[in-house]
Amino acid sequence: MTTITLFSKDGGLVGFQAQGHSGYEAAGNDIVCSAISALTTAAANGITQVLGLSAAVEAEEGRLYAMLEKHVAGRDLENARIILDTMALGLRSIAETYGDFIKIIERKV
Repeated sequence: MTTITLFSKDGGLVGFQAQGHSGYEAAGNDIVCSAISALTTAAANGITQVLGLSAAVEAEEGRLYAMLEKHVAGRDLENARIILDTMALGLRSIAETYGDFIKIIERKV
């Protein structure tokens, strides 16, 4: 199962962690894992490369972590939250259909 932790502060998302493999299919054929990876990687890249914002990003086998730096504020924070909210919406849609393979946890930081 893939566990997604969505981190929020002051009523909005500020980061996430995706950990584990979904187990829906064998590696290389797992559409659930692929969809989760695409959404989370796109969000991390959107924040750091498209918006050019500072974020702690850690990627290793079966885990992706991204957290906005504390100094991100104003319009930059709003734009980052749009990306994170879009990612979360996609992940929740996946969980509606494949709930046995993805768990979403929300945590305040």
